Amino acid sequence: MRKRTAGLMGLIFVVGLISGCAMIAEKTRGKTGVGGGIITGGVASLIIKGPSRATVGQVVTLTVEGYDERSASIKRPGAVNPTWKSDNSAIGALQAEAGKTITVKCFAPGVVYITATQGKADSIHSIEIK
Repeated sequence: MRKRTAGLMGLIFVVGLISGCAMIAEKTRGKTGVGGGIITGGVASLIIKGPSRATVGQVVTLTVEGYDERSASIKRPGAVNPTWKSDNSAIGALQAEAGKTITVKCFAPGVVYITATQGKADSIHSIEIK
């Protein structure tokens, strides 16, 4: 009888341990990106954040956020590192061509379109310069 009780208690302990590990993994997944920082399938989409209006002579900062195919934010350092392009460098010129954050120097009035691309994912951001 004692062996059965001990076996049953051991089984309950193992089930509880596995459930606890699964709960911790799920909480970690929500805070650090899919799979606790493991990106599956790479960057599926990008969103550029920054001002949409500026004045001539101003330097604006743009930052990109990457998302995986499940629309979960990718937070692992270095995983989101797009290349950037300006459609008109005479209006707004990039200070760098790659990275999560870049700056744009505003030279002349008009609208400049800034594109961030990583793999198949891309995003376009417009800045109206007055």
